Amino acid sequence: AKDKLLGTETYGVVTGPQGPAAFSVSWVDDSYDQFMFATGDCEKWLLASKESVLGWYSNEPRQVLASSTSSSPYKAKWYRRSTVSTDPWIAIQDYSPAVAAGDIIYGENSYGHAQAENVLPVHHGANVFIRLSPEGLANKLWCEEQQSGWTLVRHVPGGLTWHPATDVLRGSAVYGQVTGLQGHTAWSIRFDNMDYDQFMFSTGDCQKWLIANKTQVFGEYSNSPRTIESSSISERPYKARWYRRASSKHDPWISMEDYSYSASHGGIMYGGNAFGRAHAADILPVHNGANVWVKLS
Repeated sequence: AKDKLLGTETYGVVTGPQGPAAFSVSWVDDSYDQFMFATGDCEKWLLASKESVLGWYSNEPRQVLASSTSSSPYKAKWYRRSTVSTDPWIAIQDYSPAVAAGDIIYGENSYGHAQAENVLPVHHGANVFIRLSPEGLANKLWCEEQQSGWTLVRHVPGGLTWHPATDVLRGSAVYGQVTGLQGHTAWSIRFDNMDYDQFMFSTGDCQKWLIANKTQVFGEYSNSPRTIESSSISERPYKARWYRRASSKHDPWISMEDYSYSASHGGIMYGGNAFGRAHAADILPVHNGANVWVKLS
């Protein structure tokens, strides 16, 4: 595989955890928030969140929720670089010592050497599992329940750029073919002629969402506190600093927390003009895109 664990590649015949040939099924459209990497004999394994595994990083600490060496969370330095075809390198401990110790638990592009030789023949291969945790399932169900009464008006897929629209969320941009919450192409319908007073911004997998009044989203502001009515991190109203400048086609920047923090921590919920960088890469591929909803409360 060379899909960087996005789940887009399909090959081989599905067998089992110790099958004699490599295989992969597609999971790009599945709802999940955790990975488990395990050797074929299950002697070595680790559990990590989807957010820890995806995103771009180079020899940086990523959180392991639990592993065959620890029942408590800890961090290990991994690699997932956009320009290196063998990434990601997922390991039970920091990548460098993990190579010699046979603790590499995932690599791509049929890479060999010690990264493979010290673990795969010894432990009967390796496997990748995904699941939606109980907490993730509860959050997803709550988000789906909230969608009653809302109208889905704009969608961007799980790629590396934000919405193509440059209408600063006025609702005048119309493009693409309407699909659904996790469609593979961007689309938008007109909503500047609808009667509504609230927005909901959610990821495609419904793991992240926020609700804000139209009056808080509209207006012109620059790194100013705006009120969020509720979100996937708080049931109570709170404020986050956003941007909506007349001079910037990328605006508005709507985020779970202050923009300055959210831009590098997978917390951006809306951006325009097909803007990329970490603003998009840290959330859209991880959470199957993003959606915009409106309703009259």
